[in-house]
Amino acid sequence: MADETTEEPVEEEEKAIKKKPAGLMTLVKALAFLSVIVLLEVAGASMLVPSAKETSEIAEKLASAEARRDLEGEGETAGSEADTATLASQDMREVSLGNFHVLTYNPKTGSSLNVDFELYGTVLEEEEGDFFQLYDANQIRIREQILVTIRGTEVTDLTEAGLGLIKRKILEKTNRALGKPLLHEAVFSKFSFIER
Repeated sequence: MADETTEEPVEEEEKAIKKKPAGLMTLVKALAFLSVIVLLEVAGASMLVPSAKETSEIAEKLASAEARRDLEGEGETAGSEADTATLASQDMREVSLGNFHVLTYNPKTGSSLNVDFELYGTVLEEEEGDFFQLYDANQIRIREQILVTIRGTEVTDLTEAGLGLIKRKILEKTNRALGKPLLHEAVFSKFSFIER
């Protein structure tokens, strides 16, 4: 009888010891399984995402297809991608958006910024009439948006060689004021700025 009572606690201890590693192993297995699934998903997604070269090729194809569609709508056909690009550049007209003089003061630094520039925009030849009609109706609003954009820029944006960020902001705000995306490019002429 004494032997039976001593054997029962030993068996319970062995069962308890066996349960602990099994719980830990279950956790390790679950984490390994999840890790494998995540790695497979990442590998699958990386196979589906196009490379930079493929992305630029797709963009060129879409741009040429859109240009061809526009030309076919007019009853013309495009010969090649080079011809399409040449026709597109010939169909653009430059329009003056005005001369600007912007003087801003920064109270934090105690400096003032003086910006002078002449601004042009490019529109498609067939949309030139619509542009001038909307521009005349919204000229003050467009001028205000350009001035607000220049006043809100940092000096580092003004020192960028192509002024890309400023041009994009001007295009966005000008087209919004026009109510249609008629302006395709902003072109600065006689651009200068002085910080004092």
